[in-house]
Amino acid sequence: MEVEDGDTVRVLVGGKVHTVRLVGIDAPERSHPGRPKEYFADEAAAYLSSLCSGKTVAMEAGAEDADVHGRLLRYLFLPDGRLVNLEMVREGYAYAMRRFSFSRSAEFLQAEQGARREGAGLWREGGRAEFRWLQEGHGAPLEIWPAAGGKYIVVYQGRMRTGVERGELGRTIDEIVRLRAEFSDREFADKAHEAGFYPLSPKGGPVPSPEAAPSSKALPDPPGIVPWEEARRFVGRNVTVEGKIVRTHRGKKVLYLNFHPNWKKYLTVVILGKDLKRFPKDAEKRFMGKKVRVRGTVALYRDRPEIVVRTPEAITIVK
Repeated sequence: MEVEDGDTVRVLVGGKVHTVRLVGIDAPERSHPGRPKEYFADEAAAYLSSLCSGKTVAMEAGAEDADVHGRLLRYLFLPDGRLVNLEMVREGYAYAMRRFSFSRSAEFLQAEQGARREGAGLWREGGRAEFRWLQEGHGAPLEIWPAAGGKYIVVYQGRMRTGVERGELGRTIDEIVRLRAEFSDREFADKAHEAGFYPLSPKGGPVPSPEAAPSSKALPDPPGIVPWEEARRFVGRNVTVEGKIVRTHRGKKVLYLNFHPNWKKYLTVVILGKDLKRFPKDAEKRFMGKKVRVRGTVALYRDRPEIVVRTPEAITIVK
């Protein structure tokens, strides 16, 4: 069994690997391509792994067999009879699901209330632990200002949207936070403008109009080192790409190094299993958070840019 997140695992059934989404819980995201890593995500995944890894579990279907992503929806039972889904909530590693109904909803909500009272896991210090984690650089503040006419101004990451109706606040906030997580800095600027978020002007200056928005589409070909955001433009060419590794993932036969959390859209450095023996055993830790230069040929795999590297010499840590 392989754990993807605190609520998603991969299990072997009859010789075939299935992705299973645990029914009734919502754990912090750590590998969602369109959302930033959330507080307590690593801890939730580690706890789920401690419960299930190396064990044979029994699975029980929920009201639906699978979700829209093709993942099986299941309750997991350990050999000692404990319900894994419930344990995750009871110990404070996941929230009880509220968006969809499920048969054990009352029991899960009661378990969450207990975890909250005891300050377990996600609920440590009444939520203050999460706030400090965000302040330490894992999140960006979002401001909502009441404006004239019962409207609101939403400010996020140096950009603002005016004239937001009260009933549109939730959707507006979700949209700008999603754009920030899904796109690189350069593309975010364009996408935010399209969504009506304009740069905060200097004090006393005018707010730029959408027509004044910078565009990444007219940028000239970069000389020498290629920024990771522009790798797609060089498919089929051997280049040196530079950027910071912000996500790593080691599968059974491959190691992935990502320059952006949205690994489905942006460049991935791939080290195949047959070549991993040439790299340090802790390669993912060695490269994580480091600015690197990678030499190789840019290719498309399922419309995603990637560079497959065969030797350690192809990756240089800049700092």
